[in-house]
Amino acid sequence: MQYRLISSTGAPRLILIFAGWGMDATPFESLLREGYDIMVVWDYRSFYIDWSVVSGYDEICLVAWSMGVFAASQTVQAIDYKITKRIAVNGTLWPVDNCRGIPEAIYYGTHDGLDERNLTKFYRRMCASRTQFVDFESVRPVRDIDGLRDELLAVAERTILSSQSAIRWDRAIVGHADAIFPPVNQRRAWQAADVPVEMTDDAHLIDFAALLDREFVDKSTMTARFARGHRTYEANAPVQAEVVERMTAMLVGHVGRDMRDCTGTILEVGSGSGSLSRRLAVLAPSARLRLWDISGDMPDGLKDDSRVKFCRCDAELAIARVPACSLACIASASTVQWFNSPDRFLGHCARALAPGGILLLSTFTRGNLAEIAALTGNALSMPTPDQWTAMATRYFDIIDVAAWERDLDFETPLDVLRHLKLTGVNSLGHSSRGETDVRDLLRRYPMRLDARYHLTYRPMIMLLIKR
Repeated sequence: MQYRLISSTGAPRLILIFAGWGMDATPFESLLREGYDIMVVWDYRSFYIDWSVVSGYDEICLVAWSMGVFAASQTVQAIDYKITKRIAVNGTLWPVDNCRGIPEAIYYGTHDGLDERNLTKFYRRMCASRTQFVDFESVRPVRDIDGLRDELLAVAERTILSSQSAIRWDRAIVGHADAIFPPVNQRRAWQAADVPVEMTDDAHLIDFAALLDREFVDKSTMTARFARGHRTYEANAPVQAEVVERMTAMLVGHVGRDMRDCTGTILEVGSGSGSLSRRLAVLAPSARLRLWDISGDMPDGLKDDSRVKFCRCDAELAIARVPACSLACIASASTVQWFNSPDRFLGHCARALAPGGILLLSTFTRGNLAEIAALTGNALSMPTPDQWTAMATRYFDIIDVAAWERDLDFETPLDVLRHLKLTGVNSLGHSSRGETDVRDLLRRYPMRLDARYHLTYRPMIMLLIKR
């Protein structure tokens, strides 16, 4: 395999793109994602790569496209412990397969008839329109025909010899208009692998810039925003305050006695200003309390409590290093929506908790801050409540769950943006399309029939017990 670092900013996080057959790094060279370096891998004549090239990164996010899905599944095991999110795009774990991949007759027919003319036809079939094809031709890969034939044979041979991937994919994206990997085969393959599928209107080639914006959280900018909003958060976050009150009531109502008797360790992920932290300290007077946050410091009111320790860290990475069965309880309020892979986080929580341990978790779900998303096109890829419960039940029994919608109204659009800034939950800003034009957003922000400007939150709470 060959690779190229196409975006190198010194970021601690890497987006690793496994390209499809017929590619090199050229079609991806314009990609950027704030807070991440980007590396492209291609050429699957050999499945060897020296992974020391990514040793300096704290976190790796994986995007595999087309034949790259199979190649990644065969090769990333050595760096699996660093990968937080895995997205498969228009490919399967069985690339040469009549029912789960490219039908054999088409695959070997491509090999036998490959020349420059047919390669161009292949590239045209990847695209949804003539305009997309013209754009692709301007960044067309430079690959020789003999090498591409060898790559097809190498993948076919590896498919025959290999077993199913041991890594778990977070989600598969399947384009309805894919003319390379039949969509019906893709859906069948991912259903067999128990991987959630998202159907889109795309052809085989997708908008990778939009994908990176949607799928991978800009943690560097998020950290800076939360640091700036630390002191103003509680006074300007009524929905988050309501969430903490309801979390506390849920915990007391179901396991209050167990909390009072707890002498083990309770971990809070995303302690922030300490609203939930202080309640946990009271509810579990004999427990050790460990607080993690990506910014900030020890919350007020807890600095003199010897039972409480604070660590500034990226909890999505740190949770993987917690010893198995070492925690009695994990709590997290309005934090995990910022994680790249909530499913993987749940799995690490289950591993870190002792049998019968408690996970109290709140997050925001799909459609959160919908007004901002509609205007900017920037939105986190959030699971629905049903998807959250489906992920949780892989590891936990559900004690209680609550999901609701809370509508905040403001006098002006400027008040909406001020609210987002003071709480640090701003979803505006950096994307492949550049900074959001705030003046344009203020002009277009819709007024409701009550002559007010609204912002919709969709919180969810789950109280879970480890099986």
